[in-house]
Amino acid sequence: MAKSPVEIRTQLSMAEAADVFRQAMRVSWWNENITGAGTTFEQPSGSVFDGVAEDLPDFAVMALLGGRGAEIQKSAVHMYMWNRGDHREILLGVGRNLGSFGIKANRKIRRYIETLTVLDPALKYSGI
Repeated sequence: MAKSPVEIRTQLSMAEAADVFRQAMRVSWWNENITGAGTTFEQPSGSVFDGVAEDLPDFAVMALLGGRGAEIQKSAVHMYMWNRGDHREILLGVGRNLGSFGIKANRKIRRYIETLTVLDPALKYSGI
């Protein structure tokens, strides 16, 4: 199971890393279109303290993983990405509701890292 947070360092561009994230978090066509248990993407809500933070991420997104229509079963994968010039730093975290064990979220994180590793053999990660 993924520990929170998962830290990733990649040489892929921000757009490439974000696109891989979007694809890795998706579920089957059936779940997205028929059962309503699809993945939706939102911008995570910030904090009143973001204005004083010294190192805000350059990109942030939250993938809400469906729970077959039951709010209590939903979990989320948060992605925060910083552009450090020659590399990108990515931080992934899992948020889950009471009835969710985070199994689906952790599986999606593993899928994301596996795809990144294929695209960027120099990728480094920890926390999983």
